[in-house]
Amino acid sequence: MSSVSYSIDVSESYAFSEARTENNPGVTLSWKDLCYSITDPKTNKSRNIVENVSGYVMPGEVMAIMGPSGAGKSSFLDLLAGRKDPKFVSGETYLNGQPGQIKYVSTYVMQDDALMGVLTIRENIRFAADLCFPSHFTQSDRESYVQNIIEDFGLERVADSKIGTVFVRGVSGGEKRRCAIASQVITLPSIIFLDEPTTGLDSAAAYNVMNAIKNMAQKHKLTVIASIHQPSTETYSLFDKLLILGSGKPLYFGERETALTYLDELGYACPAYANPADHFLNLVNSDFMKDRSEAEDYIQNFTQLYKDSAYKAETDSQITNLLESTKNEEDKISAKNKSGYPRNFFSQTYIIMKRSTLNASRNILVFWIRVAMYVTLALLMGSTWWKVGLDQKNIQDRFSAHFFSVAFLVFMSVAGIPGFLEERLVFQRERANRFYSVGPYVLANTIVAIPFVLIIAISFSIVAYPMIGLHPGFGHAVLFVLLLFLALFVAESMVVFVSSIIPIFVAALTIVAFANGFFMVVQGFFVRRDSIPKIWKWAHYIDYQKYAFEGIIQNDFIGLTFRCAESTNGTCNCIYGNPTSPTCTFTGKDVLDSYGYTEIVIWKWALALVGLILFFRIGFYIVLRARRGYQ
Repeated sequence: MSSVSYSIDVSESYAFSEARTENNPGVTLSWKDLCYSITDPKTNKSRNIVENVSGYVMPGEVMAIMGPSGAGKSSFLDLLAGRKDPKFVSGETYLNGQPGQIKYVSTYVMQDDALMGVLTIRENIRFAADLCFPSHFTQSDRESYVQNIIEDFGLERVADSKIGTVFVRGVSGGEKRRCAIASQVITLPSIIFLDEPTTGLDSAAAYNVMNAIKNMAQKHKLTVIASIHQPSTETYSLFDKLLILGSGKPLYFGERETALTYLDELGYACPAYANPADHFLNLVNSDFMKDRSEAEDYIQNFTQLYKDSAYKAETDSQITNLLESTKNEEDKISAKNKSGYPRNFFSQTYIIMKRSTLNASRNILVFWIRVAMYVTLALLMGSTWWKVGLDQKNIQDRFSAHFFSVAFLVFMSVAGIPGFLEERLVFQRERANRFYSVGPYVLANTIVAIPFVLIIAISFSIVAYPMIGLHPGFGHAVLFVLLLFLALFVAESMVVFVSSIIPIFVAALTIVAFANGFFMVVQGFFVRRDSIPKIWKWAHYIDYQKYAFEGIIQNDFIGLTFRCAESTNGTCNCIYGNPTSPTCTFTGKDVLDSYGYTEIVIWKWALALVGLILFFRIGFYIVLRARRGYQ
């Protein structure tokens, strides 16, 4: 297929409804003999998931893809949207009768309502508009878009209500679903794919969602294709065309109004007062047939009946006419935006940063729960290690305080996993619809995290540092905060890296917790560096906790003078430095030398932490890029 990209051509004085309809007469989507197969890794045999499906949808029409569970509805929707590996796809898809790349003229609305829960409906849609419309659109233009789409979906009453989280009561399920759809179709793309848009909604909410979509499709000449499982009678009546699948095979395609006539002709009349959608599903559902071959024959019989019907012949004829009518015409879908992104790199980064900052400042799951936890911990540590002192007996207490400060704070970075996974769902949806690329998202995520991680480090330090009685002096306190911040930022970077690889909360939590526990073991506090087995010595040198811990103890001990213990006969009993010190004292350097911490260079250790931050952030970028698939 030829590569075609698309952008909405509008003027500065764009009037939302009228101009959209006049400038974009819509796109007719047609497809012929579409097939999708996979290879079973056990038997190495190919199996058809979707088989020889043909059809077409005109601008302003809404088509339903129906069938029992496992019929191939979502697979076919992904196939139409160009989200399947081309190696396993056969058949042709046409835009206005000509080959083209659907992703540039379409939006795919996923089943999950991936939204920022602490943002209002208006804010979610507004940020989508900021990302989707080119920079020459003024703020008033975008506000006009937002207000109109809110009205189109009947969300005026709750426009300034938050979506809702586990801590904040939000809007209803139907309103949330309408907002999720509205934020993805804000640019009014010519083709909209909807994956189970009514799942989890009651019949009234489902009807309101589909009615809003129907009105929008008619008003702006949009082509809408939705997979739907079991619509109510009222919802079913909103569709113009109907595709019924069974085991990936077409059992009927045509006008929704003629579907009952077709089945009546086959001798399967719909009972009076029955829901046509329920009747279709009951008729083509073979899941409960005990004999597998009987079930396959049952579906194959329906497939053959449709194949031999006048409805199939009419569909093929219409597709042929569409192709013939455009054979000598130039491609009407312009190639104005080869990159596929309406905003440039820096604009994307700025908008994502703005939204992420707002989300992080409102969502207590992202950072604030950790701030409260760390302040509480600082009070606990400060009262336990209160004015730890400069006696020989306090040396081990000081080491323990530093170890615990680093180890516990970085260990609890796992508390940020839920917030990141919520944000990741939004990223996944928006990137699939080409709102922005991976680079701006990773850069924005990194920049936004800096001040919040710094707040965590400062909030802990201003409580714990003076209470414990660490090295006096503003410079030493600042260096303590800096090293703690770098360690926390490495931990934060590791969290997003692991969570991007395995976006499952329990699995990501387990891996990050294990990694932090492992780094504690090889850090060099519990077991001295020269005693770590050779098999694990490499881990010691890539351990970010080591660099933070060693930098902090260097900052604290160097410059301090400690008092030796006195023996029973009144002589000095120094276990560090000179055992017979005439002053009965020893220095912090004597302590570090005794434990083997003789090669610490704080600025080099800080650079090592920066290097580890870059390693995890670059890895984060690579993982997100690699997960692009065929979207």
